[in-house]
Order: sequence, then structure tokens, then C-alpha cells
Amino acid sequence: GAGAPPAWHGKRGAQRLMAEFRALRAWTGQPRVYDAELVGDRADRWRFKVSGFADDVPGGRDLNADLAALSRRPRGVDHVLMEVTFPSDYPTRPFFLRCVRPRFKWYTGHVTAGGAICIEALTTTGGAGAWRSDFSVETVLHTVFANMMHAEVSHVRTATGPGGRTGPLRVDLAGEYARDPMMDYSEAEAKSAFDRMLRHHAANGW
Repeated sequence: GAGAPPAWHGKRGAQRLMAEFRALRAWTGQPRVYDAELVGDRADRWRFKVSGFADDVPGGRDLNADLAALSRRPRGVDHVLMEVTFPSDYPTRPFFLRCVRPRFKWYTGHVTAGGAICIEALTTTGGAGAWRSDFSVETVLHTVFANMMHAEVSHVRTATGPGGRTGPLRVDLAGEYARDPMMDYSEAEAKSAFDRMLRHHAANGW
């Protein structure tokens, strides 16, 4: 009932993962989260689709328009495919969250150049906004989706990348950063981009 703790509260290991998975499959609200599945029947790796971002904010409207344009292309899709992977000691340490496809413009929506989601809540920095074991996939996704829509616009310079303009998440429809926006981000690409971002934030703060 109202005010009751979530079903995964206080659980660990496979019980915690499956309780959270059931909660994700029951997701309601915007954007739509659907077709959640275990990858290769592994409880510690899930994939799910996301579409129908909030049309009442410019970032949501633009991303919906990008996905609609992408869906009209050969092999195109109208959703973002995401993957979450859990460490063996979850929830002591956070899960790893990444976009698989499509490819996005660099520096937009807090998605790294390799597709990883980089927010302080998914790090163990010890800062005020860092991971806590009472966070869940569902609670973190609300933050991630808000960041995708509302990322502030500024010019970034990084130690390694070319730099560019930040802002809400946009699909790389023009192929500026990859030959084909439907080319999957690899897990290795995502992990190395996440590590680069951690070093950047360690030096420059969140």
C-alpha cells in the first residue's frame, strides 16, 4: 500500500535483483520503459527499451523527433535500448548503466562518448550524491531520464576529446560521431568512456 517500502527493500543477491526486475517491468509513467529482459537468462544483466519522452519540455520533444526520424530509416528504431549490469556485491556497489543504441551526439544528455551513463549516483566517490545501497534501478532511472531532458547547454573542453556543446540528449542522425547511428556501442567502449569521465570529475568536481 501507500508508504510501504518497495519489494526489493532490505534484500540482497538474486532476490534483490529479481525484485528490482519485477519493479522495472511494472514501470509506469514517462518515458515508457518496456520489453525488459534478462540477457542470456542472466539475472545480473538486463536490457530494456525506452521511448515516449515528455513532450512538454524541449529536450523531450527534440529527442522524440530524433527517434521518429531514425525509425523511418532502414533498420532504424523508435526507442533507446539500454543495458544494466550488476556487480557481484550489489547493492554495496552500484550497477553499470549504458545505452546500446542508437548513437548520440557527444556531450549530450549525460551520456558519454561510449554510451555509458555517467552520474554521481552511479559512483562510489563518497560525495553527497554518490551511490547508496537504498538506491535502485528504478530510482536512478528517474534521475537519468531527467538528465537526458534537462542537461544544461554549455561548451565543454576535455583532456582527451574534441570538446563540444552539451545539452539535452540528441541522436547522432547526421553521423558526426559514428558512420551509422544504429551501430551498437560496445561494452568495452562504454566502460572506458565511463572511466575517463570519472577521472574528469575527480579533477573538476561534479
